[in-house]
Amino acid sequence: WVKYFSKIKALKVTWCSFSENTMPDLDGVEVKILKKNNPVEIYKAIRYIAKKSPDLIHVHYLGWNGFLSLFFPNTPTVLTAWGSDIVFNSKRWLMNIAIRKMIRQSKVITCDAYHLKDRLIELGSEKEKVKIIMFGIDETLFESKRKPFDIEESDKFIVGSIRNLHPVYDLITFLRAAKDVLSQRKDIIFNVAGSGPDLKSLEDFVNKNNLQNNINFLGRLNPDELLNFYDSLDLYISTSLSDGGIASSTAEAMLCERPVIITDAAENGYWVEDSKNGRLFDCSDHVKLGKIIIELLNGKEKAIEYGLKAKETIILKNSYNNEMKKMLDIYNSSI
Repeated sequence: WVKYFSKIKALKVTWCSFSENTMPDLDGVEVKILKKNNPVEIYKAIRYIAKKSPDLIHVHYLGWNGFLSLFFPNTPTVLTAWGSDIVFNSKRWLMNIAIRKMIRQSKVITCDAYHLKDRLIELGSEKEKVKIIMFGIDETLFESKRKPFDIEESDKFIVGSIRNLHPVYDLITFLRAAKDVLSQRKDIIFNVAGSGPDLKSLEDFVNKNNLQNNINFLGRLNPDELLNFYDSLDLYISTSLSDGGIASSTAEAMLCERPVIITDAAENGYWVEDSKNGRLFDCSDHVKLGKIIIELLNGKEKAIEYGLKAKETIILKNSYNNEMKKMLDIYNSSI
């Protein structure tokens, strides 16, 4: 999003984040890494934003980012809810109070799923204030060079996940399914990309079951490594227990024509129609997931067809440029 708006001459973008920036430098964009270790650091963050005198504040994620916006009640604010911020964080009473205040103070709120819109209304937003804006995928960045299942007879198939290693993404289900599949055939490598607090327990599971030769932990990938990761896959898996709209990694895999197997959670069924442009399975059902993996590996032609239709779905429903134009309209109407 920052990249898109940085190219519009009428806008001057300052990107503030509590996380280290892993994106390449963008012309005309000032990047400021903020800290929240103690009240003094929070005060410095507020002072920095105040000195910028922004005409508009756009908050991604209604957590600490949104908390800072509360100190600027006279500045038009656009909120973008990501999902877990309003589904899980809002269950904690103090965060619930803060999120409700963020919602009241905002001009416009965007999210990428209708169930999130409903949740925002439950938290106090007017229905008209909430707009559905997809995060969007730039087709030019994900032009796959390798077709799935295009391997030599001596090679192994690659099945992969690129969700973070947090409980909500339920990677243990991915590993349990891998164990089931590997008990029947050994010509498969399972690659897990991503980082998070569950890494140790997931590694312990792999070691305990002697799966080290067929399961790899790749760590967090940089943006310039993503296309190669998707290109390496024959099947993409997401075991997430909750998503906002479509997960960006799922959309990227679909754009790369990968056959996707994802949980039937939230609005995933809006994006993937089972046995039409991918496969769905119930959350945490590793037995069903394992069966689908074997089914698609044995029926490559059908899997390839799913991948082709998946790409058509993303181009039709989740174009980066179309969604950013909608966001620009929101900016202009909010100032």
